[in-house]
Amino acid sequence: MLGGLADWFDDRTGYRALIHEALYERVPGGARWRYVWGSCLVFAFMTQVITGLVLWASYSASAQTAWESVYYIQHEMAGGWLLRGIHHVMAQAMVVLLALHLMQVVIDGAYRAPREVNFWLGLILMQLVLGMALTGYLLPWDQKGYWATRVATNLAGLVPLVGPSLQQLVVGGPDYGHHTLTRFFALHAGFLPATLVGFLVLHLTLFRKHG
Repeated sequence: MLGGLADWFDDRTGYRALIHEALYERVPGGARWRYVWGSCLVFAFMTQVITGLVLWASYSASAQTAWESVYYIQHEMAGGWLLRGIHHVMAQAMVVLLALHLMQVVIDGAYRAPREVNFWLGLILMQLVLGMALTGYLLPWDQKGYWATRVATNLAGLVPLVGPSLQQLVVGGPDYGHHTLTRFFALHAGFLPATLVGFLVLHLTLFRKHG
């Protein structure tokens, strides 16, 4: 019965061909251990999405309640310490994996034609990942995150011509406070991940095209 249902669904959607195409792509030059970094990055990102959504359900993006909500997640919510730990460690792991993936691409010469556009997309993805790491650092609303964010935004303020305006836009005003936290949360949980997914789809599409 299940086999007949699967055949019917495949006849309407062609899902078996899609799965076969996704799972049985031939690797140019054969499989190598040094090719795993890109797949590890995708796995790490999906882990971040899943753990981030669960943490989001208990996090309060307010200057008055952010620290308390993180304390609740860490010390009172069932499994919260584990979820937050995975999210924290995986964020750092993504930065390391990015460096390893970039080294592998450079060593293999995968930045040359016809793959140069995909290399540029990879560099954009790297900036997005670093941006998510930076914006996530402030969310616990503790001393460490606060002062690290002040340093980062002060550096942004040093950009010629647009620096002061850029700094005020990111901070949400002349002082660091509630609007700073909400803007960083919107970047961390909304804009940056959505943008990363878009560029990741392009990156994988070109990878499937050129190898």
